[in-house]
Amino acid sequence: MQFSTDRSGRLFTSMLGLMTSLWLCGAATTVMAAEPDWPAGTYKYITIDQDVREALEEFGRNVGLPVQVSDRVQGRLNHGMPVGTAKEFLEWICNRYGLVWFYDGTVLHVAAEGEVRTEMVKLPAEDARVMRTRLDRLQMSDPRFPIRFLEEENIMSVSGPPAYVGAVKNALGLMSGPATSHVARDGESMKRSAAQVRVFRGRSAEAESVPVNSRQ
Repeated sequence: MQFSTDRSGRLFTSMLGLMTSLWLCGAATTVMAAEPDWPAGTYKYITIDQDVREALEEFGRNVGLPVQVSDRVQGRLNHGMPVGTAKEFLEWICNRYGLVWFYDGTVLHVAAEGEVRTEMVKLPAEDARVMRTRLDRLQMSDPRFPIRFLEEENIMSVSGPPAYVGAVKNALGLMSGPATSHVARDGESMKRSAAQVRVFRGRSAEAESVPVNSRQ
């Protein structure tokens, strides 16, 4: 009888350990979804004179990632490339040429810093808390691109390159348009304004006011 009890205990412990391992693997996959599976080792790339856009597209082919480069990405690479990992190579290019990157789980998006914006989105009534929970579950948060909620007014503020802003809105099932987006707030008072939206551009995060209906 003691043998049966011990055997059952060991079986239960093994099953519990297996379930825990599977849960941890699933959690790790979800958490790492926003970061590409970078190849191990040093990324070696030699160039004498090449367009930055072409170098980024070739980078994607070399590491096995689809890359979408904005038309506003400009510049030329020359000699003196750093020696490091693939991620360090990408970040070196971004730092040198004023670029930002975002990985949506499938495609690596690269945009110019001047394309980074803050968009105000009006949420359906009493949905701010639900939206926040959904983003947490989907692991959409990125420390480089803040997302803030004003639950009292059901407004979400999302900052980042166009691909990131679009991914957040798509994850929440929000359609882009005057009825749901470009809702502005008046500085610290957080009051809505029907006329203007605050847009933050570039590395220095300089702000300018632009009409809601204007084209950027």
